[in-house]
Amino acid sequence: MKRLFLDISLLFSIAGFTWAGPDPKVMVLDIQLNDLTDLPNAPEELARDAFLSSTFRQRLADKGVAVLPPAESLKTLAAQNSPTYLFDRPAEAAKLAAPSGADYVIIGVALKPTYLFVYPRLLLIDVKQQKVVMPTYAQLESSWTDQNTTARTAEYLAGKIAAKVKALAEQ
Repeated sequence: MKRLFLDISLLFSIAGFTWAGPDPKVMVLDIQLNDLTDLPNAPEELARDAFLSSTFRQRLADKGVAVLPPAESLKTLAAQNSPTYLFDRPAEAAKLAAPSGADYVIIGVALKPTYLFVYPRLLLIDVKQQKVVMPTYAQLESSWTDQNTTARTAEYLAGKIAAKVKALAEQ
């Protein structure tokens, strides 16, 4: 029996086995556009923002993150308030995400201060602790029709968030 226990222990140490719980579930809200230009919320910019949101969500899932759809209560609150409402209230967002079983919630705002660029900013919020565990951002410079740049930005942000979620899961 002692030999069997030793063999199993050796096998796990050689294989690099670590005991981990279930993958964390991450609720991802659409990235809200905060357009400060003279012609706010142009249809083309809203379309790019929607593409950024859907591509980010897909890239995050491609990287092995368990992505949950946004809770209706969060979607409603986001629609009824300013684009930065939830971004400025991470604890409130965490409370509303909690009934879904999400471990984390991601809130994003794409700040557009000029016609030249957009700053997608994301917050990764721990639902139980109701606090931000990672803020991140990117600078997106391209025309509305350049989907390649938008997709690369989504990939970049998804990589950063996925790495953090995995690191948190290993703690």
